[in-house]
Amino acid sequence: MIVPGERVRCHPSVIVEKSLSVVVLIALLVTRLEATAVAGVLAAAIVALLLFNYRQWKLTTIRFGETEIVVERDTLFKAKKTLPYAKIASVNVNRGIVNRLFGTSKLQININSGSSATVPEAALTFGEDMADELRSAILGALHDGEVLPDEDEATESLVSFSPADVIVHGLFSVPTYQTIFGSVFLAYSVFELYTSAGAGIGGDSRALVSLLMFFVVQFGPAVSLIFRYYNYRVYRRGETIFLQHGLLRTYKTSFEVSRINAVRVKSTLAARLLHRSWIEAEVVGLASGTGESLRPVLCLLKDDATQQRLLRELAPEFVYDRSPERQPAGAWSVLLIRAAIASFALVLAMVWSSLYVYHAATALAGIAGAVLPWVLPLATILGVLAIFYATHVSCRITEFDTSKDLFTFVNGAVDRETVVMSYDRVQMVRVERGPVAGFFGVARARVYLLSSTGGTSISSGYFFENRLGAIGETVMERIASGEYDWRRNSV
Repeated sequence: MIVPGERVRCHPSVIVEKSLSVVVLIALLVTRLEATAVAGVLAAAIVALLLFNYRQWKLTTIRFGETEIVVERDTLFKAKKTLPYAKIASVNVNRGIVNRLFGTSKLQININSGSSATVPEAALTFGEDMADELRSAILGALHDGEVLPDEDEATESLVSFSPADVIVHGLFSVPTYQTIFGSVFLAYSVFELYTSAGAGIGGDSRALVSLLMFFVVQFGPAVSLIFRYYNYRVYRRGETIFLQHGLLRTYKTSFEVSRINAVRVKSTLAARLLHRSWIEAEVVGLASGTGESLRPVLCLLKDDATQQRLLRELAPEFVYDRSPERQPAGAWSVLLIRAAIASFALVLAMVWSSLYVYHAATALAGIAGAVLPWVLPLATILGVLAIFYATHVSCRITEFDTSKDLFTFVNGAVDRETVVMSYDRVQMVRVERGPVAGFFGVARARVYLLSSTGGTSISSGYFFENRLGAIGETVMERIASGEYDWRRNSV
């Protein structure tokens, strides 16, 4: 139990946690070096790093006062950080492998500001029980002493997410362009192995590099998402949404619905073929401190009916009866001109690449040598058709509509996204019109918000300038009338 005002230190395991990655890297170098002198220097570097992190731990104290948290470092480069409870956006619990080994939890304290959107203002490691107790106390201070429900109580998630749902989400929520590139790398590695075996030339190294790129671009991100969202749970109590998930690294957070700046309903091409989509939220102050800047996911990949039901139960404040309008005729002209320019660039790239392809074909015999010269022209034709088809789809599905408190952009020819935003969370609206768009009497809007990934902007399709300009006018009218609370966006 921590006494208010008492100075405490983090759990000593932070020394290991901060040193581990560098120690492992140096240890690998030492095992590969034959020079005893260099290995000795690296070993001394490990000792020096451990001593440095020990001193940092020893001279860093935390004080939990009645109105603020003070983190003070009394080393050569002194630092003092004061975090008022009134400014705290969220207090998350993150448990990695090191935390599990030592029975600790990491408290991640986030401030509701753009500068700390992707990195916590403070990451404090304590014993698991103490961390949970401190988190409850801080959240109680945020809610004026109100005793919040115990998150560890048996609470049913609003929607059941099985391990199969998590796997499907990981596989089919990877952006389509990554899936395409990953498939190309995989196909190229198979092609290299086939041609090198048939022609007796060395292509194994190129095949391995291409296979590695497949794992980096497609397979790795999918597995990472599966590990991240394993054992996923989401529920709402009063005005607070709770999220829990993670396999190797567990993550637990909560935030008030009033802190949501926007809601995104997303689907990749593969997800739409399965009639599925997922929901993300723009919430400031949920940084995980793990190098990831992902938005909090309110619903994993589920069928559209389940996703809509969950959205109504979790965030009904972002649900309204929409009356969308499509892009005018001028937008079609602008998009067709852009498609023509992109197709011309693709044809030029094909002509430039054909020399290498034909040279490679002459070294091959049999079917491979006869088929290879036709691969690039065929791929170019398919690419041009795909560009114009994507343009047609974009013209057909791009939408924009408004209501009294909310407005919505729908974009994406391949990976589709419906973004519902609140006027009271808008920081800036910029209406842009280039020479081609101006000639056809249309423009695009870019709306800036604070988000869990830092400052973010959401772009509209091409619409009449006065319709898009009405967004900024509505924001200013709400400020003038007192409906817009600017203080929520200036914390």
